[in-house]
Amino acid sequence: MDYQSIHGQDISSFDLTSTHRLPTVSAAQALEDLGTDPRRFISTSLATFDQALNDVIGESSSTLPRPGGLQKGQVVEIWGPPGSGKTAFGVQLAANTLRQGEKAVWVDGFHPVSPGRLNDVITSTLHPSSVSGATPSIEDQRENFLHFRTPTLAHLIGLLCKPTASAIPSDTSLIVIDTLSSLVNYAFPKNFEPRRSQKGPGPSARRLQILQFLISTLQKLAATRDLCVIILSQCATRMQLEHGATLIPVINAGTWEQGIATRLVLFRDWIVESERVHDVHFVGIQKLNGKATPGAISQVYAFNVRNGGLVSVDLDENQSSLPLSPSLNLKRKLSQTDFEVADSEGEDYGWEDEDELEMPRMPPQWQGSEDILLGPTEEDEAQTEEGSEVQSVRLQDSPVHLGSDLTGADGDGSS
Repeated sequence: MDYQSIHGQDISSFDLTSTHRLPTVSAAQALEDLGTDPRRFISTSLATFDQALNDVIGESSSTLPRPGGLQKGQVVEIWGPPGSGKTAFGVQLAANTLRQGEKAVWVDGFHPVSPGRLNDVITSTLHPSSVSGATPSIEDQRENFLHFRTPTLAHLIGLLCKPTASAIPSDTSLIVIDTLSSLVNYAFPKNFEPRRSQKGPGPSARRLQILQFLISTLQKLAATRDLCVIILSQCATRMQLEHGATLIPVINAGTWEQGIATRLVLFRDWIVESERVHDVHFVGIQKLNGKATPGAISQVYAFNVRNGGLVSVDLDENQSSLPLSPSLNLKRKLSQTDFEVADSEGEDYGWEDEDELEMPRMPPQWQGSEDILLGPTEEDEAQTEEGSEVQSVRLQDSPVHLGSDLTGADGDGSS
């Protein structure tokens, strides 16, 4: 009796004469295949910026065309101040994904995205349709776009932490989460109340636990589904000793920083083009494929936001940013000016007697209210006792109806 008659067929193939059970590929060949496969990248429609995002292989290390863009299988954070183009950047990425025949999921937080913006970018002719050549129809692209609204952080966790086939289909390549920082701040507000004796972790500790759980879940989702997760985040101000007020991302915990593979920053600045001053949008790389950029930010790339999508702007790299003011105007001292501060006792501030006659009289229900604010005057204190007694008798004989006065003051809508 032989080995196979006793133990059956060897499913592990240990009885094969070949020493290699699987085909081997060198590391250089694997990196080249990874860096030259256009299906591994999502273009931003900014050609120069796309090439800067592809650091898998060098520009001259392969003879094949070198694609660019954001890599799949990663979590990417795009942050910046309001009006810097974060939503437009996410819409452009979603439109480029749909042109490839793949599905894109958009998750709204507090601010829902306008469907018309995505439709304008999809139907635009500013950018090439597809790398593979087969571009789906406009109707198919609209069907491949899934839009969800999560009003709270709990809804977002329930949607992404245990996704269903209807929420995130199998052929999804992009997930855009808009205003995630607003959901986190709304769920865990930063209040300054003194901490009371309580059992369990405090609000800051729970916030850190939720962020760690959320970023690890997004990492697993991006790696297992081979898709790119885009997080559009807002900014906050932090005071630093050397630099003063500095803009930073709202979510800046250490566990969150470790989970972010690529981080892009958006802002706006003034430039001179054709002897005309106007503002443009800029995007810079702060972290790329897990490696932080030296100097906090890399070379920035200019672009404009049009109705049809993002358009690159070619600028002179040696041109510096324009100052807010061409000359430094210092404040002058009061003694160096002709301005004279009026004295409250000796000056009347230019108020003429004729102006007082032109002023309308106060309503009846407001008569005497200025005494409450300013206090009694010397003329009121010099009243005789006889006049005071007469006034008190009149008040007793004719009581004041506050209800009718308030009604007359507010108005019942009939007059």
